[in-house]
Amino acid sequence: MIRLGKVGWICLVVMMASICVVQTVIAQDYPKKPIVLVNPYDVGGTTDLLMRCVMGVATSYIEQPFVMEIKAGGGGAIGSDYVAKAAPDGYTLLCGGTGSNSIPPAIMGRSKGPDDLDGVAQINYDSPFVFVRSDSPFKTFKDAIQYAKANPNKLVTGHTGVWGAVDVAWKMVKRQTGIVTRDVPHQGGGQTVLALLGGQVDIIVGGYASAVPHIKAGKLRVLAYMGPERFAELPDVPIAKEQGINVTQIFRRSVMAPKGTPRPIINKLGDVFKKVSEDKSFIAMIKQIGQEVKYLDPDEFTKAWREEYEEYKELGKMFK
Repeated sequence: MIRLGKVGWICLVVMMASICVVQTVIAQDYPKKPIVLVNPYDVGGTTDLLMRCVMGVATSYIEQPFVMEIKAGGGGAIGSDYVAKAAPDGYTLLCGGTGSNSIPPAIMGRSKGPDDLDGVAQINYDSPFVFVRSDSPFKTFKDAIQYAKANPNKLVTGHTGVWGAVDVAWKMVKRQTGIVTRDVPHQGGGQTVLALLGGQVDIIVGGYASAVPHIKAGKLRVLAYMGPERFAELPDVPIAKEQGINVTQIFRRSVMAPKGTPRPIINKLGDVFKKVSEDKSFIAMIKQIGQEVKYLDPDEFTKAWREEYEEYKELGKMFK
């Protein structure tokens, strides 16, 4: 153990005070240039649409604009790794969440989790839906499950990675029902919707945002919602539990920063995203893409993120 004398303690206190002063000055001067918000998924998916909603209103609450940079691949791992390696100066942020920053690091040791990134804020959350084409013979989720039970490996599904968020939801369905399906991975939610429309897959679990134009156009049918209660925009669609499939999933959508980003900058960004989450136009846009606004500040989000990460570690043991 290192023992400090009176002079040593004085020097330590002065040094710590100096660091706090420097960080405060940095935060006051921040931002001096545009802030890159990295999308770890493809264009047209739920994260992409969320980021566009954020950027549409954030300019009212911060001195510099947010600009999107797409770093898709690996179920969000490529973009997450990119941000984790960026300078911790507040100019490179990740729009991540459960699917890229809780499930893969907790279950597979892949991508970046709470040990690798600093939490800035949770903006909102959503739960997945089950979709088929409008010409599908499946009228309910139970129809699809019954077909899969009678025809092992015949039902073809699309998902966003071996341990992506929606893939975990589907794994839970398979585990509970005992069905065996052929699962085809894609780069993101937008790609799975295109695969479904093109007939490459029979059924997908995914976000409402990337599917809603095709639902309104009559090209897709919604079989189930995997949230805790019925989705307000689609009140006639039953939740999975109502169809005898006891699976509920909630996916956080959040902002993270490289580890070591100065706390005053984290706090300033947290305040910005809080104002965004309270913006009436933002709330309206979010509801249109099938998501729920649920802001958590840096401390609240970091705590919730860690708890979620540990829960998925335990869940992962069930599939090994």
